[in-house]
Amino acid sequence: MGGVGKTTLARMLYNNNKVKGHFTLQAWACVSEDYNAFRITKTILESVTSKPCNTTDLNLLQVELREQLRGKKFLFVLDDLWNENYGDWERLQIPFNSGARGSKVIITTRNKNVASLMKNVPIQFLEPLSHQDCWLLLAKHAFGNENYSANSNLEDIGKQIALKCKGLPLAVQTLGGLLRCNIDSEEWNRILNSNIWYLPHGTTDILPVLWLSYHYLPAQLKRCFVYCSIFPKDYEFEKEDVVQ
Repeated sequence: MGGVGKTTLARMLYNNNKVKGHFTLQAWACVSEDYNAFRITKTILESVTSKPCNTTDLNLLQVELREQLRGKKFLFVLDDLWNENYGDWERLQIPFNSGARGSKVIITTRNKNVASLMKNVPIQFLEPLSHQDCWLLLAKHAFGNENYSANSNLEDIGKQIALKCKGLPLAVQTLGGLLRCNIDSEEWNRILNSNIWYLPHGTTDILPVLWLSYHYLPAQLKRCFVYCSIFPKDYEFEKEDVVQ
Protein backbone atom coordinates (compact mmCIF):
# COMPACT_ATOMS: atom_id res chain seq x y z
CA MET A 1 0.00 0.00 0.00
CA GLY A 2 1.42 3.38 -0.99
CA GLY A 3 1.66 6.18 1.57
CA VAL A 4 1.61 3.97 4.66
CA GLY A 5 5.10 5.08 5.75
CA LYS A 6 7.53 2.44 4.46
CA THR A 7 10.03 4.89 3.01
CA THR A 8 9.72 7.24 5.98
CA LEU A 9 10.49 4.46 8.45
CA ALA A 10 13.43 3.23 6.36
CA ARG A 11 14.76 6.79 6.14
CA MET A 12 14.55 7.21 9.91
CA LEU A 13 16.59 4.04 10.41
CA TYR A 14 19.05 5.00 7.69
CA ASN A 15 19.71 8.45 9.21
CA ASN A 16 19.79 7.33 12.85
CA ASN A 17 23.18 8.14 14.39
CA LYS A 18 23.39 4.83 16.27
CA VAL A 19 22.69 2.95 13.06
CA LYS A 20 25.28 4.99 11.18
CA GLY A 21 27.87 4.15 13.82
CA HIS A 22 27.21 0.44 13.32
CA PHE A 23 28.12 0.38 9.61
CA THR A 24 31.20 1.41 7.65
CA LEU A 25 29.33 2.07 4.41
CA GLN A 26 25.79 3.18 3.60
CA ALA A 27 23.87 3.66 0.36
CA TRP A 28 20.30 4.44 -0.61
CA ALA A 29 18.90 3.51 -4.03
CA CYS A 30 15.44 4.47 -5.23
CA VAL A 31 14.34 1.59 -7.45
CA SER A 32 10.62 2.13 -8.34
CA GLU A 33 8.81 0.21 -11.07
CA ASP A 34 11.48 0.88 -13.69
CA TYR A 35 13.95 -1.75 -12.45
CA ASN A 36 17.46 -1.21 -13.78
CA ALA A 37 20.27 -3.25 -12.24
CA PHE A 38 22.95 -1.07 -13.83
CA ARG A 39 21.47 2.14 -12.39
CA ILE A 40 21.00 0.61 -8.93
CA THR A 41 24.54 -0.77 -8.82
CA LYS A 42 26.00 2.50 -10.04
CA THR A 43 24.05 4.46 -7.42
CA ILE A 44 25.35 2.22 -4.64
CA LEU A 45 28.93 2.34 -5.93
CA GLU A 46 28.92 6.13 -6.19
CA SER A 47 27.50 6.36 -2.67
CA VAL A 48 30.16 4.18 -1.07
CA THR A 49 33.03 5.82 -2.99
CA SER A 50 31.65 9.38 -2.85
CA LYS A 51 32.71 9.98 -6.43
CA PRO A 52 31.15 9.67 -9.91
CA CYS A 53 31.59 6.46 -11.87
CA ASN A 54 31.99 6.43 -15.66
CA THR A 55 31.86 2.65 -16.12
CA THR A 56 29.17 1.61 -18.61
CA ASP A 57 29.31 -2.17 -18.14
CA LEU A 58 27.33 -3.87 -15.36
CA ASN A 59 29.88 -6.65 -14.87
CA LEU A 60 32.70 -4.16 -14.38
CA LEU A 61 30.53 -2.17 -12.00
CA GLN A 62 29.88 -5.25 -9.91
CA VAL A 63 33.56 -6.16 -9.81
CA GLU A 64 34.43 -2.68 -8.57
CA LEU A 65 31.60 -2.67 -6.04
CA ARG A 66 32.63 -6.07 -4.71
CA GLU A 67 36.14 -4.76 -4.08
CA GLN A 68 34.81 -1.67 -2.34
CA LEU A 69 32.66 -3.82 -0.04
CA ARG A 70 35.23 -6.48 0.74
CA GLY A 71 35.46 -7.03 4.49
CA LYS A 72 33.33 -3.98 5.30
CA LYS A 73 30.00 -3.86 7.08
CA PHE A 74 27.41 -2.01 5.02
CA LEU A 75 23.79 -0.91 5.13
CA PHE A 76 21.94 -0.55 1.83
CA VAL A 77 18.34 0.51 1.30
CA LEU A 78 16.54 -0.43 -1.91
CA ASP A 79 13.44 1.72 -1.80
CA ASP A 80 10.20 0.92 -3.64
CA LEU A 81 11.21 -2.36 -5.29
CA TRP A 82 8.68 -3.94 -7.67
CA ASN A 83 10.65 -6.49 -9.69
CA GLU A 84 9.48 -10.05 -8.90
CA ASN A 85 12.21 -11.80 -10.91
CA TYR A 86 14.30 -13.87 -8.49
CA GLY A 87 17.12 -14.17 -11.02
CA ASP A 88 17.45 -10.39 -11.22
CA TRP A 89 17.68 -10.17 -7.43
CA GLU A 90 20.30 -12.93 -7.30
CA ARG A 91 22.46 -11.14 -9.83
CA LEU A 92 22.07 -7.74 -8.18
CA GLN A 93 23.31 -8.99 -4.81
CA ILE A 94 26.41 -10.80 -6.12
CA PRO A 95 28.79 -8.00 -4.99
CA PHE A 96 27.11 -7.87 -1.57
CA ASN A 97 28.54 -11.26 -0.63
CA SER A 98 32.02 -9.77 -0.16
CA GLY A 99 30.82 -7.57 2.70
CA ALA A 100 31.49 -8.31 6.36
CA ARG A 101 29.17 -10.35 8.55
CA GLY A 102 26.39 -8.17 9.91
CA SER A 103 25.86 -6.22 6.70
CA LYS A 104 22.20 -5.44 5.99
CA VAL A 105 20.01 -4.72 2.98
CA ILE A 106 16.62 -3.13 3.71
CA ILE A 107 14.01 -3.37 0.98
CA THR A 108 10.74 -1.45 0.92
CA THR A 109 7.95 -2.66 -1.32
CA ARG A 110 4.18 -2.70 -1.52
CA ASN A 111 4.33 -6.02 -3.43
CA LYS A 112 4.03 -9.14 -1.26
CA ASN A 113 5.58 -11.29 -3.99
CA VAL A 114 8.72 -9.17 -3.89
CA ALA A 115 8.86 -9.43 -0.11
CA SER A 116 8.54 -13.21 -0.30
CA LEU A 117 11.77 -13.41 -2.33
CA MET A 118 13.69 -12.44 0.81
CA LYS A 119 12.88 -15.66 2.64
CA ASN A 120 15.88 -15.52 4.96
CA VAL A 121 14.64 -12.42 6.80
CA PRO A 122 11.33 -11.59 8.52
CA ILE A 123 8.90 -9.35 6.66
CA GLN A 124 7.70 -6.29 8.54
CA PHE A 125 4.20 -5.22 7.52
CA LEU A 126 3.12 -1.64 8.22
CA GLU A 127 -0.53 -1.26 9.14
CA PRO A 128 -2.60 1.88 8.42
CA LEU A 129 -3.20 4.30 11.28
CA SER A 130 -6.33 4.02 13.39
CA HIS A 131 -9.00 6.65 12.83
CA GLN A 132 -8.12 8.31 16.14
CA ASP A 133 -4.43 8.50 15.25
CA CYS A 134 -5.38 9.80 11.80
CA TRP A 135 -7.39 12.60 13.34
CA LEU A 136 -4.68 13.52 15.86
CA LEU A 137 -2.07 13.68 13.10
CA LEU A 138 -4.39 15.67 10.85
CA ALA A 139 -5.14 18.12 13.68
CA LYS A 140 -1.43 18.52 14.39
CA HIS A 141 -0.72 19.56 10.80
CA ALA A 142 -3.91 21.58 10.33
CA PHE A 143 -3.96 23.51 13.60
CA GLY A 144 -0.35 23.46 14.76
CA ASN A 145 -0.23 24.49 18.42
CA GLU A 146 -3.72 25.95 18.37
CA ASN A 147 -6.52 24.32 20.38
CA TYR A 148 -8.76 22.69 17.77
CA SER A 149 -11.38 21.77 20.39
CA ALA A 150 -12.31 25.46 20.53
CA ASN A 151 -13.91 25.03 17.11
CA SER A 152 -16.20 22.01 17.33
CA ASN A 153 -17.53 22.58 13.81
CA LEU A 154 -14.09 22.27 12.23
CA GLU A 155 -13.32 19.31 14.48
CA ASP A 156 -16.40 17.43 13.26
CA ILE A 157 -15.57 18.12 9.61
CA GLY A 158 -11.91 17.28 10.19
CA LYS A 159 -12.74 13.89 11.67
CA GLN A 160 -14.81 13.06 8.59
CA ILE A 161 -11.93 14.11 6.36
CA ALA A 162 -9.57 11.97 8.43
CA LEU A 163 -11.74 8.94 7.67
CA LYS A 164 -11.19 9.48 3.96
CA CYS A 165 -7.43 9.21 4.43
CA LYS A 166 -7.80 5.44 4.94
CA GLY A 167 -5.13 5.43 7.64
CA LEU A 168 -2.34 6.59 5.32
CA PRO A 169 0.11 8.98 7.07
CA LEU A 170 1.16 10.59 3.78
CA ALA A 171 -2.47 11.38 2.95
CA VAL A 172 -3.05 12.79 6.44
CA GLN A 173 0.05 14.97 6.37
CA THR A 174 -0.70 16.26 2.87
CA LEU A 175 -4.30 17.10 3.70
CA GLY A 176 -3.30 18.63 7.02
CA GLY A 177 -1.05 21.08 5.23
CA LEU A 178 -3.85 21.92 2.81
CA LEU A 179 -6.38 22.47 5.59
CA ARG A 180 -3.91 24.62 7.52
CA CYS A 181 -4.02 27.15 4.69
CA ASN A 182 -7.83 27.16 4.72
CA ILE A 183 -9.03 27.39 8.34
CA ASP A 184 -12.62 27.89 7.32
CA SER A 185 -15.59 25.53 7.67
CA GLU A 186 -16.84 26.31 4.16
CA GLU A 187 -13.48 25.40 2.63
CA TRP A 188 -13.21 22.26 4.76
CA ASN A 189 -16.69 21.16 3.68
CA ARG A 190 -15.73 21.78 0.07
CA ILE A 191 -12.74 19.49 0.49
CA LEU A 192 -14.80 16.90 2.35
CA ASN A 193 -17.45 16.79 -0.39
CA SER A 194 -15.11 17.09 -3.37
CA ASN A 195 -15.83 14.81 -6.33
CA ILE A 196 -12.14 13.93 -6.39
CA TRP A 197 -12.80 11.45 -3.59
CA TYR A 198 -14.90 9.42 -6.01
CA LEU A 199 -12.21 8.49 -8.49
CA PRO A 200 -12.80 5.21 -10.38
CA HIS A 201 -12.46 1.96 -8.41
CA GLY A 202 -8.97 0.54 -8.45
CA THR A 203 -7.19 3.87 -8.05
CA THR A 204 -4.75 3.93 -5.14
CA ASP A 205 -6.09 5.40 -1.89
CA ILE A 206 -3.43 8.10 -1.78
CA LEU A 207 -4.22 9.54 -5.23
CA PRO A 208 -7.37 11.54 -4.35
CA VAL A 209 -5.45 13.38 -1.63
CA LEU A 210 -2.60 14.19 -3.99
CA TRP A 211 -5.10 15.43 -6.57
CA LEU A 212 -6.72 17.67 -3.97
CA SER A 213 -3.36 19.02 -2.90
CA TYR A 214 -2.47 19.81 -6.53
CA HIS A 215 -5.91 21.31 -7.22
CA TYR A 216 -5.45 23.92 -4.48
CA LEU A 217 -1.96 24.98 -5.55
CA PRO A 218 -1.53 28.52 -6.93
CA ALA A 219 -1.20 28.64 -10.73
CA GLN A 220 2.54 29.36 -10.66
CA LEU A 221 3.19 26.40 -8.36
CA LYS A 222 1.16 24.13 -10.62
CA ARG A 223 3.46 25.08 -13.49
CA CYS A 224 6.47 24.41 -11.27
CA PHE A 225 5.01 21.04 -10.28
CA VAL A 226 4.47 20.08 -13.94
CA TYR A 227 8.04 21.11 -14.73
CA CYS A 228 9.39 18.91 -11.92
CA SER A 229 7.44 15.94 -13.29
CA ILE A 230 9.78 15.67 -16.28
CA PHE A 231 12.62 14.56 -13.98
CA PRO A 232 12.95 10.88 -12.99
CA LYS A 233 12.29 9.79 -9.43
CA ASP A 234 15.16 10.49 -7.01
CA TYR A 235 16.71 13.00 -9.44
CA GLU A 236 18.73 15.70 -7.70
CA PHE A 237 18.72 19.24 -9.06
CA GLU A 238 19.51 22.72 -7.79
CA LYS A 239 16.48 24.63 -6.51
CA GLU A 240 17.70 27.71 -8.38
CA ASP A 241 17.14 25.83 -11.64
CA VAL A 242 13.48 25.37 -10.77
CA VAL A 243 12.70 29.00 -9.95
CA GLN A 244 14.39 30.47 -13.01
